[in-house]
Amino acid sequence: MKHIFSAGIKEKVTSEDLLNLKGGIEMKKTMSVIIITALLMLAFHSVSVASTQGSSPRPSAGAVASDVLVLRPLGFVGTVLGSAAFVVSLPVTLASHKVDSAERLLVQQPYDYTFERPLGQM
Repeated sequence: MKHIFSAGIKEKVTSEDLLNLKGGIEMKKTMSVIIITALLMLAFHSVSVASTQGSSPRPSAGAVASDVLVLRPLGFVGTVLGSAAFVVSLPVTLASHKVDSAERLLVQQPYDYTFERPLGQM
């Protein structure tokens, strides 16, 4: 058992407390890696879309597989997080009369990307 001295108060810290702290740090690291990976994938996706404009309309099997396995789940997460961000930002957007643009950016675009576009179309 370890002791922590903080502001003259002696607190007992158990090994369970240390494990919980370590788990929180690991969760932050994991979420950071997921977010950075998603942003990088989005950046590379934008470049690939720009380079394939005007190519054949039928998507390849690899494009469909990456869409189903990676991009759609990330789009769903983006839709959920965007909806939560929209709700949190609602008081500010109401005051600034920008609800429509916030809704379009945070909710509608991720929703359309995830659920409305054709399968395999990047």
